[in-house]
Amino acid sequence: MSVYTDVPAKALDAFLSDYDLGPADSLTGICAGTENSNFFLETPNGHFVLTLFERLPASEIPYYLHVTEWLSLRGIPCPAPVHARDGSILGELCGKPAAIVQRLPGSSIEGRPPNGAEIAAVGTLLAKMHIAGTGFPERHPNPAGVFWCQQTARRLIPKLSPAEREILVEEQEAQKFWPHDRVPRGVVHADLFPDNVLFTKSGISGTIDYYYAGDDAWLYDLAVVANAWCSLPDGSLDKEMAATLWQHYSKVRPIERSEHGLWFPYMRAAALRFWLLRLEARHFPRAGHMTELRDPEEYRRILLRRQEFC
Repeated sequence: MSVYTDVPAKALDAFLSDYDLGPADSLTGICAGTENSNFFLETPNGHFVLTLFERLPASEIPYYLHVTEWLSLRGIPCPAPVHARDGSILGELCGKPAAIVQRLPGSSIEGRPPNGAEIAAVGTLLAKMHIAGTGFPERHPNPAGVFWCQQTARRLIPKLSPAEREILVEEQEAQKFWPHDRVPRGVVHADLFPDNVLFTKSGISGTIDYYYAGDDAWLYDLAVVANAWCSLPDGSLDKEMAATLWQHYSKVRPIERSEHGLWFPYMRAAALRFWLLRLEARHFPRAGHMTELRDPEEYRRILLRRQEFC
């Protein structure tokens, strides 16, 4: 989440007139993430998050709002969209598609390592999320899946150092031979980093930023979490934390035979994807009032360390 588009008070008032939320008491930009413009919105009727979608076409956005509404109704703590008086969940503000969602309580642990209890809670919740997504009627390929990786790699190649190009080309070649469609799959979050999970004293209170969600292998989603939550500063895997994550996830959704042997390949696939995302943000930056760029080197290290396992 970031801020690329400023919202004038007059435009915000006009937008809110379609809702039963009352006028804005305050609007505060959120500097985190990379894709959309996000604001904390306070009104007499509660605390919300306002999102302006900077790159997604309006036709693709309802999927993300529908999936969070579906999961929320099935007990997953995620930001349900707020409906306007006419029932719509997507409008337009400052020339951009825009939506309001519920603001969830709690705060992330970003900035410090997770403890075992937090890892266990994330594993349990991710498995519950996968099960809750079963039956969701809309199909949507992972927006940063295999095809996106191929396209983005071609775009980045001229920008990379010889050493980076070598790593990228060799990794893509290796991943061509891995099975991508033979494992259990369904709705995945695909970006469940520590900054996208909120905690209170009683445990996980929210999961946010579903704008990379789509259909993919559930094991891939677990691999994304393992890389993000269980990596040490040198990129190596904290095996004890990863085992805790795996055990608590599999207690809720048992790992199937077809998934055996694919744990580390999927961690490599997830590491490649986030290395490419961060390289893209570095080499093709977008102007914004408040933006956050994350270091690609972190995920290059993770990728190289995961290669040691397979």
